[in-house]
Amino acid sequence: MNDAPQLEMPRAQRIYGEIIYWMTVVACLICMIGPAIAVANPEHNVLNPYDLFDTIFEGKNAEQVWTEVGGGFPGGHFYLDRQYFGYGDAITQLGLALGCGCAFWGLLAAAAAYAAEKTWLYVILALWVATLVLLSMTGIVTGGH
Repeated sequence: MNDAPQLEMPRAQRIYGEIIYWMTVVACLICMIGPAIAVANPEHNVLNPYDLFDTIFEGKNAEQVWTEVGGGFPGGHFYLDRQYFGYGDAITQLGLALGCGCAFWGLLAAAAAYAAEKTWLYVILALWVATLVLLSMTGIVTGGH
């Protein structure tokens, strides 16, 4: 038997991990529902899959594809637009955004847990990284492309 003492993971890290885990699971489920809706009802998508693949295989660039198939790019967060509610590709995009943004929510909760413990350096660092994630999520800060 191993008589080594069991170390307990800090509370803030457990909270962060739980949020990341469950939000990722939910995001994966949403990302599985979206394509099912898209396949079941191809006309009920922002981009009709039949026309979409034709234009892609013709070698057209993203701007041409959006113009010809979708009537123009509806914006980076089109999945939040009431007009597209229930569209298969919008639901998939919502799942992707949720999965990519879960670090923000986990960091906010971890910052709150660190604040309860009065570990101020970690509160500041968690909020700093959460701010960077938020700026990236909203498109204010990009990768320079």
